[in-house]
Amino acid sequence: MNEPEQELKSLLMRQEFSTECGQEELIEIAKGYAYAYAQATNGIAVLSDFQNDVSHIYSGSFGRTLGLPGYVANRDSAFEREVFDNIPYDELIERHILELRFFHFLKSKPVTEKIDFNATCLVHFQRKGMPPVPVLHTTRYLLCHPNGSVWLGLCTYTPFPQFNSHVEGSIVNDRTGDTVCMEQYDDLLLSRRQIEILSLLAKGEGSKQIADKLSISVNTVSRHRQDILTRLHVTNTAAAVEIGLRTHLI
Repeated sequence: MNEPEQELKSLLMRQEFSTECGQEELIEIAKGYAYAYAQATNGIAVLSDFQNDVSHIYSGSFGRTLGLPGYVANRDSAFEREVFDNIPYDELIERHILELRFFHFLKSKPVTEKIDFNATCLVHFQRKGMPPVPVLHTTRYLLCHPNGSVWLGLCTYTPFPQFNSHVEGSIVNDRTGDTVCMEQYDDLLLSRRQIEILSLLAKGEGSKQIADKLSISVNTVSRHRQDILTRLHVTNTAAAVEIGLRTHLI
């Protein structure tokens, strides 16, 4: 498991979940949505239960060409490892980083509005002896607890035949059809000053050099560096720089 995936899983699994009655009925309804999507599009739909760390994977005919069964319940992970194994490593990291940004973006939204958004990106499925297949991947959160914790997520994968098209990872408001401005959710990840410091760290600058260049104290730089690690949910500067580069923050 790569670091962005580990951080994403940690974020989703450590939320404060509710134990209200009627959850089984809601899960069955959500499973019906996932099944219907896979059947209607011939694609793949994954219902992730972050509270119980379980995933329900439904495949139409496209999914079955990859060797996936029509349905499988993964009882030890809310993440669709069976699907991830078909995606190139670099694209998989991009996918996880986009969901990290998506998760942080939704923190600023009321519970009733969280389900209005999705995160979309283009990935490629690798099949032995055949050209990669472009696939449109979408992540949305179906159900959230009243405290804002994300309980059920739905990830979908559909063949996307426009080979010459380039699809940037984006966050879309399904209610309005608008794409969320990049700067709007980047600012929720890091402040302008933190992005400035991360950019200098990426160039190999040390805390003393950064302090001199920005006319601030070394203690202030150290505080910003720790805040950067905390906000990106990583444990070291190298990982923070990698996320900054991959998300075009720097």
